[in-house]
Amino acid sequence: MIHLDCAGRVAAATLAAILILPGTAFGRTHVRHHARSAVHAIVPTPKPVVTPDVDEVSMPAAPAVSIIAANPEADSTPRIVKTIRHIYCVEFARLKSGIAIFGDAKTWWQKARGLYAQSFDPKPGAVMVFAGTRKMTHGHVAVVTRIVSSREVLVDHANWRSDGNIYLNAPVIDVSAGNDWSQVRVWDTGSGRLGSRVYPLKGFVSQRADAAASSPDGALLFR
Repeated sequence: MIHLDCAGRVAAATLAAILILPGTAFGRTHVRHHARSAVHAIVPTPKPVVTPDVDEVSMPAAPAVSIIAANPEADSTPRIVKTIRHIYCVEFARLKSGIAIFGDAKTWWQKARGLYAQSFDPKPGAVMVFAGTRKMTHGHVAVVTRIVSSREVLVDHANWRSDGNIYLNAPVIDVSAGNDWSQVRVWDTGSGRLGSRVYPLKGFVSQRADAAASSPDGALLFR
């Protein structure tokens, strides 16, 4: 049983600060193949800069790495990136998407009101907001990286198996009756198969310029 912990946490300053394991040159990745898979390399980026922030946890210096392929359309290999410390879904989603919302993942939908675009349709760069459930009390957030079809997207997210690692190119399937992205199943890279559990979604949060179907006049959307 997968138990998620996506409570609100302090954020890392950059993705560079969370992706490297001690004693390795560029960290390690664990790869599980998925249909349409392609080779994806995690490569070093020269001269990393970690911006200090008094609200952030002090992190050991680490070289920066890129978790985004030069050609995202060619990359669909689900993989796990092991990190230097336990990473929570909310802090990873903030760094990956630029959406500056804090607090438990399940609260992101309501907190986005008037600040960000809200939609029930996935778009690359949007944050997928999972509702809290009895098994997933804090909810969960993931960042959409690619639209595969009207019922499938790829996401990058963290801490899916409560292990603090980062999961790249994870397929998420819309299993709702009306194809409205209200219920989904998530690829489990650790086991190499689609998870059997169905998760309720609240919707997608994105920067205003990136969303065609945003909430009018800051109105909060509900399913």
